[in-house]
Amino acid sequence: MEPHQSKSIGSSTMIRARLMRWFVAVSLRDARIAAGLTQAEAGQEFGCSSQTIYYWEKGERHPKSSEVSQIAETYHLTAENKRYLKLVLEKKDSQRLEADARFHAMALAKAELHSGIIFKYEPHLVPGPLQTRYYHDLVPQAAEQLELSESEKGWKFKYGRRTAIRGRKNPPDIQYLIGDSAIYLLRTLPKSVQRELVDQMLADDELPNVEVRVIASFHTGRNTPFSVYKPGKSKTAPPTFVYSEILHGSWCIEEDNLVALYDDAGRAMWRLGIPLKEFLHENCRDLLA
Repeated sequence: MEPHQSKSIGSSTMIRARLMRWFVAVSLRDARIAAGLTQAEAGQEFGCSSQTIYYWEKGERHPKSSEVSQIAETYHLTAENKRYLKLVLEKKDSQRLEADARFHAMALAKAELHSGIIFKYEPHLVPGPLQTRYYHDLVPQAAEQLELSESEKGWKFKYGRRTAIRGRKNPPDIQYLIGDSAIYLLRTLPKSVQRELVDQMLADDELPNVEVRVIASFHTGRNTPFSVYKPGKSKTAPPTFVYSEILHGSWCIEEDNLVALYDDAGRAMWRLGIPLKEFLHENCRDLLA
């Protein structure tokens, strides 16, 4: 469809979950900016006002699912992004999305780009944004028994998330809490892999907005990984939510009472954590270069 000859867009549809509404809004905002369009220019492309585009990006209104194809063409969305945007806008598919691992991964990548405060607890593995390629190949790939193609795809996505977090103009405050078993496991890896990974974790720990701690004692009932995402000072952040793959049917948890439980557990465990450098000096000097 040629520019300025499109039909008018601007109707609103309802989406059940707050996080899904945010995902639509921030995806449209990011795609417009990536396409190099102002809100006024986007409005001209879609035959609507710049105010409509503003409301889309605030999450106060949403386009119809039938209008996604035109949006995808104008904003140069990938086929995958187009598909998920359409599914979210079709509210009847919200339950299906709650069980879709790939959608969760995409939502988390967006949350890492826009949240102001991030807490990541990993009792058994080094958190994804701190991993190196060789660690990814030797530990998560083996643990999950991934095919080579799936492992390669997973690493590219993981590396893209890490690069995006570090490339943010207003970086989030990040707390990484790692179980001591994940650190001791490094001793089973080749020396070069150990040192590359430890050097990278220490380098991240030196960043003003990042802190890494190691914990030996698990909070009761929390021997499973989870992450907490909070707005902080970010104006484009998602609503506060928790990501946990095991404890609940829906991995992205928005209910205030459940979020509070996870957040309280995270704070309690954080206080028990030992700063990474201190832990290595006291317990794992052999891992230091």
